[in-house]
Amino acid sequence: MKTVLLLLSSDRFSIPLIRYLVLEGKRYGWKTCIGSMFEHSFVDRIKEEKVSSDLIFINITDFRQCDHAIRKSDLVIGMMPDVMLLQVADSCITHGKTLVSPSRLNRQLHAKKSQAEENDVLLLVECGFTPGLDHVTAKKAIDNIHAKGGNISSFKTFSGSLVAESCIDNPWDFKLTEPAQDVISMGKGNNRHLINGQLQHVPHQQLFQRAMPLNIKGLKNTVAIPEEDALYCRKVYGLTEASTVMKARIIRKGFESIWDMMVRFGLTNTTSKIDLFEDKSFRNFLRSLLPYSPTDLLEANLKRTANASFEDIIKLKWLGLFDDEWLEGYKEITPAVILQHLLEKKFTMQPHDKDCIVMRHELEYVCNNYHHTLTATLIAQGEDQRNSALAKAIGLTTGAAAKAILMDNIKVKGLHTPVKKEIYDPILNELDDLGVAFHIEETRIHETEVCNVVSQSVDN
Repeated sequence: MKTVLLLLSSDRFSIPLIRYLVLEGKRYGWKTCIGSMFEHSFVDRIKEEKVSSDLIFINITDFRQCDHAIRKSDLVIGMMPDVMLLQVADSCITHGKTLVSPSRLNRQLHAKKSQAEENDVLLLVECGFTPGLDHVTAKKAIDNIHAKGGNISSFKTFSGSLVAESCIDNPWDFKLTEPAQDVISMGKGNNRHLINGQLQHVPHQQLFQRAMPLNIKGLKNTVAIPEEDALYCRKVYGLTEASTVMKARIIRKGFESIWDMMVRFGLTNTTSKIDLFEDKSFRNFLRSLLPYSPTDLLEANLKRTANASFEDIIKLKWLGLFDDEWLEGYKEITPAVILQHLLEKKFTMQPHDKDCIVMRHELEYVCNNYHHTLTATLIAQGEDQRNSALAKAIGLTTGAAAKAILMDNIKVKGLHTPVKKEIYDPILNELDDLGVAFHIEETRIHETEVCNVVSQSVDN
């Protein structure tokens, strides 16, 4: 019997994946072993699911125990911080075990490429929602266009995780559908895009001022911010001919303006140390971020120096930045630590809350003298906090990759992301069976019709 070792640092996105692995294991004859770095309550929550009485639990903070479990397994799934994942990758290479993870491919992991190849081991990363589901769906569409002789001029991809409209109950129209640290780090990487042949580098401090309107049927009040590295997509997707390549995050309209204020205030700063002497409160912390004024009240100073609107001040008050409370038990406090505390206090999803994931690819291409536009859209709503749409997207994509490997449908070795046909096709086949489906719309206009439209507009 084959053994799948699932290593988790949190149970946040794990329930749909565990359920999928156990049910498929019963069907095809493999056993699931779960490794956790958390307390017994984590184990109890997993057992509450009653998916199997055959689950094994180990403590992955004990590296010897974890390494022993990896050696005895046939396939390892790692959902953990990068530092721990690197150790797990080393063990998988040493023991000749396949590793699947939704984690991003970073330089440290990439450095293990030659070792994985030499040891004939598969390390398959970026198998989550984004990156992951975006890779397999976008690359399939792109390869299909290229296969029929199409030339792609524009590729735009949008994705986001939002709280469902029915669960909005605060002035921000926002809740933490993903970890607070991920929200705070939003836009701090390389935000690079290609627009009509012109390279765009969008610095973090300007990102939320670049929000673009986005109209998607079935969604209200959404905008997109040009986040992340679209040039990476251009490279791995084989889009060298495209003059426009963009990657953007979908957020609710209004969030971009208040978060822009958070960035301008320095609240996402992870390095500056905060010391308020004896006057410790969130209110005095906010005051310390503004220019000194001997006369202005805090609200007046916000309006005068930060151009804060009445709605902005309501949101800042609701967040807790006007409160007289303070953090306790921290040796060092940074603005990001304060912001994370307030986000988790005010915006944590309740057990009954539902999320909504959105993914959209927009392509323009020319094929056989026709100009084509193709859009592929996925909108999915979660059931509750444990069975969120984001958890399902991550879990099912990761699980589908693991199953394809266990069924010997993915045979490649080395370090990979799911952008090769021999990897993404088996994953997509399983996702199709699981009901993960995009709505496709395509239009085509003959080149002569395009010319007529252009000439008419010039004449007018």
